[in-house]
Amino acid sequence: MPIERKRRIFRAGPLAPPRRLPGLRPTLVAGAAAVLLAGSLGLLLRPTAPYGRVTAGGFTVTAAPSAVAVVDGETLRLADSVVRLRGVVAPARGRVCRRGDGTTFDCGAAAAQGLARLLRDRRVTCRVAGRDRAGFPQGTCIAGDADLNAAVILAGWARAEPGAAALAAAEAEARAAGRGLWTAAAF
Repeated sequence: MPIERKRRIFRAGPLAPPRRLPGLRPTLVAGAAAVLLAGSLGLLLRPTAPYGRVTAGGFTVTAAPSAVAVVDGETLRLADSVVRLRGVVAPARGRVCRRGDGTTFDCGAAAAQGLARLLRDRRVTCRVAGRDRAGFPQGTCIAGDADLNAAVILAGWARAEPGAAALAAAEAEARAAGRGLWTAAAF
């Protein structure tokens, strides 16, 4: 007959060694940490071209009239590419401007419509060279034989970006003539 003994249950005291998870060895943990560190360093040291950066030389995007869409007063979608007009600052859609008579209107939508009128039924070619602060490709675009960057500012639908001296004269002319958004007191 077996002798029945009481089972003792021992609890770990404060001086007991810490328990390890079953099957987890220190060498395995160290190896996994080394692999993660090496992989992180490898990603940081890779060239930036695979991540969508525009090279210093840039590139050219051309689109037929049916493949051109106006995103806002300074941004175009040419087929699968989005390009911002270099040196152009247009109000965002939804921005409210006030006319001299006190009435308000969406000046961002008006700027987009103004740019769309300049593009109507014309093939567009953009020479992209660099990116703006938000990371969008930026370039100089031609519609037909017109320079869109200057034309949208000359029509009064956008401002010249600070530092864009070539476009500042077009902005001054549009302001003086009261074209486009310059009819609004708040722009």
